[in-house]
Amino acid sequence: MLSVAPQQYLNDLKWLLVGQEVITADKPFKDFLKPDWQDIFGALVTDPEPLVEHMRAAKSHFLGTYFEQLFSFAVLRFSQLTILAEHEQVYDDKRTLGEVDLVAKDMTGKIWLFEVALKFYLERPDLAPNDWIGPNKNDNLLKKTTHARTHQLKILETGAGRHWLTTLTGFETYCSNLLIFGRLFPKMNVPSEESITKLHTECGWMYLRDLPCWADWLEALHVANKPNWITPSDIEKSEFTDVQALHDALEQVFENDSRPQLISCQIRKTPYENTLFWIFICPNSW
Repeated sequence: MLSVAPQQYLNDLKWLLVGQEVITADKPFKDFLKPDWQDIFGALVTDPEPLVEHMRAAKSHFLGTYFEQLFSFAVLRFSQLTILAEHEQVYDDKRTLGEVDLVAKDMTGKIWLFEVALKFYLERPDLAPNDWIGPNKNDNLLKKTTHARTHQLKILETGAGRHWLTTLTGFETYCSNLLIFGRLFPKMNVPSEESITKLHTECGWMYLRDLPCWADWLEALHVANKPNWITPSDIEKSEFTDVQALHDALEQVFENDSRPQLISCQIRKTPYENTLFWIFICPNSW
């Protein structure tokens, strides 16, 4: 069971509702929202217990599970969709074809198959066309979207999948929709007003060796702990007094753990003065 402050749940839910998709080729989630969703959210701010109860029922502490639970609540309370199935395995005899993230019906009666994910990708132009890769380097945006469109969103086109869908809905036809929420982290170059201005997404990544160059630019530094990778935790305070202290701490971390570390911070300089930034700090060998 997750233990997260109610305000954190609300912050993360609001982030999801305003539509933070990494890709926009498919129908965005905001197009499915009720016209009065902001009023519904306002009532939830006054009494967040329904959200808290729903989120605490998550089966694990992993970020992916946390986001799935959050998205489920968003669909239930804020969308015009009726959920017909969530996270169900589709079988062909005894062989598993795959898991269906979400099947729902809209107000017109149309059936939708959703593939939903929360992803963070770092820019590596030298690896093109796989130039947006996950922190663990085993995942990339091209690989994710290709697998989703050629496998996950095609499960219901198989004979077993059509039978499963017909049994569930009475229909064989459906619309597929890929929703990848998250952030794209461009490479952060040597700090300057010009390089900062190019970071339109208010996030980026750098190697540990480049961190000291940003000593005059970054403040309010702290390492983000999962599941607080979506919006900053209200209970987390600035952990490090300066960039050098953060550098030294991460240098020790990377001796035993090569995973990039996500930090939140603020930029001292304009045009982003006092704006929250998310930055992945990567080992020099990453």
